[in-house]
Amino acid sequence: MNKMPIDNIQTLHDIIDHVNIGITVLDGHNQVIFWNQFMVKHSGISASDLIGRNLFDVFTYLPREWLELKLKSVRLIKNYSFVSWTQKPYLFRFHHNRMISGESIEYMHQDCTFIPVQNSDTGETYVCIAIHDMTDVVASQHKIIEINDINKTLQHITNHDALTSIYNREYVEQQIECEFAKSKRYGSLFSLILFDIDRFKEVNDNFGHLAGDAVLRNTAATIKTQLRASDVFGRYGGEEFLILLPETNLDSTAFLAQRVRQSIEQMVTAYDNIQIRITISLGVVQFRPDIKDHLQMVHEADIALYHSKESGRNAVTQYKITGCNVLNCALPGYPKS
Repeated sequence: MNKMPIDNIQTLHDIIDHVNIGITVLDGHNQVIFWNQFMVKHSGISASDLIGRNLFDVFTYLPREWLELKLKSVRLIKNYSFVSWTQKPYLFRFHHNRMISGESIEYMHQDCTFIPVQNSDTGETYVCIAIHDMTDVVASQHKIIEINDINKTLQHITNHDALTSIYNREYVEQQIECEFAKSKRYGSLFSLILFDIDRFKEVNDNFGHLAGDAVLRNTAATIKTQLRASDVFGRYGGEEFLILLPETNLDSTAFLAQRVRQSIEQMVTAYDNIQIRITISLGVVQFRPDIKDHLQMVHEADIALYHSKESGRNAVTQYKITGCNVLNCALPGYPKS
C-alpha cells in the first residue's frame, strides 16, 4: 500500500489539536505556544487566551520548582522524560467526567511525557508536554483492590470463628489433614493439643451466656500469645479448642500444653463486676506412621482429653500406643497444680 505523505501543516495541526491526548508546547521561557482542544476542554481556557502567556502565571498551583527543573533537564539533555500517575497523580488539576461512586478520585490522574522539540528556524528547544488521561486505569485498580479486600474479608469470615476470631473447626481440620498427608509422605512429625474448659456449663448457668462468651474470647486471646506463627489454633466445638503444632514432638507439645494449662489457671475474666476463673483439661498426641488418618489422630487426642477429665481435670494427658500417660503435675520449671 502506498502511503500519502501529509505535508499540509494545517492538517497536522488539526490532527494534533483533536487527538484524545492533552498537548501543550512551551518555549524556552515557559510561555505557551500550543494548547490543543483536549487542554481547552479540561482547563476551560481557550488557546487564544493562553498562547503567549507564562504557564506558571496561569496555573499557579503547578509545582513550579519541580516542573522548572524537569523542563530545564529535557531542554538540556534533549531526551524524553516520563512521569507516571503512580509517582505524581496529576500535573494539571483537571476534573474527570467519570461516574466513580465511593472513590476518592477528585482530579484526572495523568501520565505525563515531556518531549524536546527543536525549532528548525531558531534552533531553540521547546518542550512538548503530552497528558494521558489515566483515570479509568486508576478507577479499575481501585476496584481490583476493593474486590481483593472483599475477598480477604470473606476468606477471613469463612475460616475464622466469629466469637473468638481464631480459626474455626472446618479450617483446622483442613490443616490437620494437609499436615497428616505431608507427614505420611515425607516422614515429618507434628502434634495436636485438644482441650476444653472444665465445667463450662456452670459458667453459663451461674453468670449467663454472655459471661461464657467473654470467657471463651479471653481463653483464645490468652493462648494465642503463646503460639508460633506456624501453629494453627482454632475453636473445635462449643468450649473445645485444638492446636496444631508442626515439627513438634510429643515431649515439646506436652511442655507447651502444661504452659497453656497454667496460663489459663492464672487467667481472670472480668465480666459485669465479676471475676471468673476457669481451668482446662488437655489431651496431647503426636503423629505416628501407624495412624490411619487425621481423624484417628484427633480421636486419640480426645481419648487423652477424656483421661484428663477422669483424673480430676486441670491436667495434661499424653496419648501413647501403650496407653494414656496423665501428667498430674507441671513439667520442670512450672509449679504443681
